[in-house]
Amino acid sequence: MVMTATQHVTISTDPDLITLINVFTCPESRQGELVATLDRATAEVFVHQPGFISASIHASLDRTRVLSYTQWARVEDFDAAGAVPAVQECVAQILAIAESADPRLHQVRAVHRA
Repeated sequence: MVMTATQHVTISTDPDLITLINVFTCPESRQGELVATLDRATAEVFVHQPGFISASIHASLDRTRVLSYTQWARVEDFDAAGAVPAVQECVAQILAIAESADPRLHQVRAVHRA
């Protein structure tokens, strides 16, 4: 896997930024494969798309879900990325592993830190 352990992501309440939160369901036996596929697609394709800011991939402890938290500069950047053939290919690979996906666009309204 491509994952790095020491990266830090800043979450901003800037109203122009958008966040895609996508909850994937998967069989327990395929969670690792789904995480690896999302990680590879992000590192090799998504990070190179205009307007991409960051992505975090989360695996549920019950091994039945994977959550992708992706930040984009603008809705238009996110929409344009969806038309890129390499992105479409990655999405098809991801959806071939996941049982379902529930993508939703959000705006960050509050951030709290200790």
